[in-house]
Amino acid sequence: MVAVALVLAAPWLLLAPSHDRDWQPVYGRVAQVTPLPDGRVRLSNIRDWSYAPDGQPTAQTWIARDLDPAQLRRVWFVMEPFSKNPAIAHTMLSFEFADGAAYVASVEARREIGEPYSALRAALLPTHEYLWVWTTERDAYGNSTWFTEDALYLYALALTPAEARAILREVLADTADVAANPRWYHTLAANCTNVLARTVNKTRPDAVPLDVAWLLPGYADSFLHRLGYIAPGRDFTTAETAAHITPLIPAAYTAPDPTAFSRRLRAAMAAQDTSATSR
Repeated sequence: MVAVALVLAAPWLLLAPSHDRDWQPVYGRVAQVTPLPDGRVRLSNIRDWSYAPDGQPTAQTWIARDLDPAQLRRVWFVMEPFSKNPAIAHTMLSFEFADGAAYVASVEARREIGEPYSALRAALLPTHEYLWVWTTERDAYGNSTWFTEDALYLYALALTPAEARAILREVLADTADVAANPRWYHTLAANCTNVLARTVNKTRPDAVPLDVAWLLPGYADSFLHRLGYIAPGRDFTTAETAAHITPLIPAAYTAPDPTAFSRRLRAAMAAQDTSATSR
């Protein structure tokens, strides 16, 4: 048993993760975090691509923005199921600011050109590095709608302003650390959800306690609802229905400006929720 354990652990110990590979274009740049003297942070290499209805990129733009934690309005939890298995999904955070701009932080298995994603292989071998991918909401939700053709759910998190700012700071700090120190992705130990959970727990120990959702992200939204972070006072089915944004994205996407897209999307969400509750 010891010999088997050593054989399984050897690749993880002997192979070093790297940012220097022939990456797929969507993973081509590493987000860079630069502290500014006034307390703001400059975030560079934010992906702001546009997509045609057939899923092909029509523009491959990368932008930089100065983020002010004092102007953070709300943190959102994004759920992207991509399988008929309810346990399988991708999770992200979106940070909305006072001017309406919102930026998505997503922990992703970084793939090289021609390299497919394999959950089983990534659980056994150091196959993929992982990366904090920062995008505009217009990029992230357009990618999911037309490129991967996945459904999307956007939940407002019930956080105090201090809690929201602390999460933003920790996510930015971990983004900077991963940029300087590449890390291996692992399907069970370092995936899109448990990296987020561990980062949030740096703000307050056990803020997101260990749960099956750490390993099976498809249960993450119902788990956060039980903890009171999503739609407190509402049943989960109602909250999930209100959070379903897939039908709202095409109309909002006609706005080429990413801030205008995020404003339109939230206005449509508010109208959808008002219509549902008035029935």
